[in-house]
Amino acid sequence: MPPDDRNHTAADLAAPALPRRGQGFLVGAAIGLGRAAAAAERGGADFLLALNAGRLRMRGTSSLAAMLPLGDANAETLAFARAEILGRVSIPVYFGACAFDPRLDPEAFARELAAEGFAGIANFPTATHFDGRFRAALEAAGLGYAREVALLVAAKKVGLATFGYAKTREEVDAMTAADVDILCVNFGWNAGGSAGFDGRVGLDEAGERARQLIRRARRARPGTPCLVEGGPIVTPEQMYQVCSRAGADGYVGGSTLDRLPFEISVMQSTSAFKTASLVGSRALGQASGDARPPGFVGMVGQSPAFRDVVATIGRVAAGDLPVLIVGEPGSGKSLAARAVHAAGPRRRGPIIAIDISGEIASGDAEAEVKLFGREAEDGRRRRLGALETGDATVIVERIERLGPGAQARLAAWLESGTFERVGGAEPIRGRARLIATTASDPLRLAARGELRDDLLARFLPARIDLPALRDRLEDLPLIARHILASLPGSPAHLDTEAYRALLRHAWPGNQRELRAVLERCAVRARGGVISADGIESAIASARARAPADSEDERGWIVEGLRRHRFRRGATASYLGLSRKTLYNKMRRYGIDG
Repeated sequence: MPPDDRNHTAADLAAPALPRRGQGFLVGAAIGLGRAAAAAERGGADFLLALNAGRLRMRGTSSLAAMLPLGDANAETLAFARAEILGRVSIPVYFGACAFDPRLDPEAFARELAAEGFAGIANFPTATHFDGRFRAALEAAGLGYAREVALLVAAKKVGLATFGYAKTREEVDAMTAADVDILCVNFGWNAGGSAGFDGRVGLDEAGERARQLIRRARRARPGTPCLVEGGPIVTPEQMYQVCSRAGADGYVGGSTLDRLPFEISVMQSTSAFKTASLVGSRALGQASGDARPPGFVGMVGQSPAFRDVVATIGRVAAGDLPVLIVGEPGSGKSLAARAVHAAGPRRRGPIIAIDISGEIASGDAEAEVKLFGREAEDGRRRRLGALETGDATVIVERIERLGPGAQARLAAWLESGTFERVGGAEPIRGRARLIATTASDPLRLAARGELRDDLLARFLPARIDLPALRDRLEDLPLIARHILASLPGSPAHLDTEAYRALLRHAWPGNQRELRAVLERCAVRARGGVISADGIESAIASARARAPADSEDERGWIVEGLRRHRFRRGATASYLGLSRKTLYNKMRRYGIDG
C-alpha cells in the first residue's frame, strides 16, 4: 500500500495485541528495514523495534554508529518506519526515540508518534551504552538517562506502550518507577560477524547479571515482562543459556536477526557459486546440454553445524575416497550421500543404493552378490555387481549390518582396487565410488566386532558427521517450510504458534519424524494453515504409533494395512503419512496390497 493511502491514528493501536508477561516466551526484532520487519513477523516475532541502529546496520556499518551525531536520528527512524513498516505488519511496532536532542519536546513528540500509528516507544539510542566521565557529563547537562525516562513517562500519558532499556540497578529502578510496559536488560553491542563488537561479558556472567537485575525489577513490578538483548548472545543456543539462567521472559534480537543472517546467507551463496566455478565447466553445464550443476537437494539450513556439514561435503566430494556418513536415524544420511555424489566428479553416473536390511544381512552371500556380482554357475546367468558400474556411486546404508564376508571383500577391494565376483577367480577392477552410512558410533562398532578395523580405517579420512535436529533447531523453520513446499497440492503453512510448538519438541526421530508430523498436519490443515494444536496432536500420534527403530518400520506398515483391510488411504491416515509416502515405503519393503 502506498504511504499516502495509510491513515495512522491512535485507534489503529487496538489491532495488534501488545506483548505481556505470561503469553509465552517473547521475541522482539530490532530492525531498520521493511523487508526485515516482514520477515521477522513471518518468523514469529511478537513485536518490532524500529531503530536507527538497524538502519545503519543495513548500510554496512556497526550499530555503534547509532550513538554518534551523524544526523537527526528521530527524523530518519520516523521516515523509514513510515515508508516501510507501519501499515505493512500486524504486530506492534515500537519507535526507538533519541532523547539526547535538547530541542525535543517529549510530550509533543509522543503525540506525533501515537498519531503515526506506533504501538509504543523505546529509549534508543540510550545512555546505557555510555559510562565514565562522558556519561557523567551527559547526566549533569540533563541530556542523559533521566531524559529518556521522562520521554517514556510522556509516552504513557498519550496512551503509548513503553519499552525501557536498562543495564544497571539504578537504571532498572528508574524504569520500574516509570512503570514501563517492558523492561529489557541490555548487555551492549552484539558480538559476532564482520561488524560485531568484541565485548568482555561472557554468557555465564551475562546470565547472572540479568538474573539479579530481573529479580530486582520483579520485586518492584511483578507483572512487567523482562527481556534480554545484546552482548555475547549470537545464537539461539546462547540465548537459551542466558535466558534460562536469568529467568527472562524473552529476547530482543538486532544484528543477530538481520546483519548476521544476511552476512551468512550472502557468504554461503557466494561460496556456492565460487565452488561451482572451481569444479569445472562440466559442473556448469558448459560441456553438455544435459549436465546439471552440483546440488544439495533436500538439505536446508543456515546454522553453524549445517554450514560445517556442507563445507565437509564440498571437500569430500572433490576426491574419490570412500565416504562414511554418521548420523542418528532420520538425520538425512541418504540426502548427504546424494549430495556427495551430486557435487563430485561422478555426478553424471548413477546412484546405486543398497540398504542392508535384516533380511539381507542374514544372508551374507546375497549382499556380496549385490555389491560384487556373481559368475555364471549352476545354470544361472552372470550377474554384474554394483561396484563394477562405471562412474557410479554405491551407497551402502547401515554398513555395520553387512556380514563379515562382505566386509572383508570390501576392505580388500579398497586396499587393492580389484575384487573377484562371487564364484569367480578373475580380478575385476571396481570403478564405482563407495559411500557408507551408519547410525552408530563407528569406533564402538569396531570395538564390538561389528565393523572391521581395516574397513573402518579406509573410511575415516572422509568421514561426515551429521548433527541431530535438536542440535540445530535454528534450522527447523527453514526445514519445515521446505518440507511443506515439497508436498503435492496447494502447500500448507504454519502459523506462529505452530512454529513454537515445533521448537518445543526434541525430535528424537530427526527430520524423518518432522516430515511425518508435517505430512499428517498438512492433510488435516483447515484453510491450509497448520496450528499448534495440529502439531501437538501429530507429535503425540507419532509417539504412540511410530516404530522405535527403522528396521521395525516394515512390520509397522504391514500391521497398519491389516488393521484397515489394506485400504491405503485409511492406513496412511492412521500411520500419519501421506499416501505418496506410504506407497513409496510399500515399494521399498516389497509389500503387496
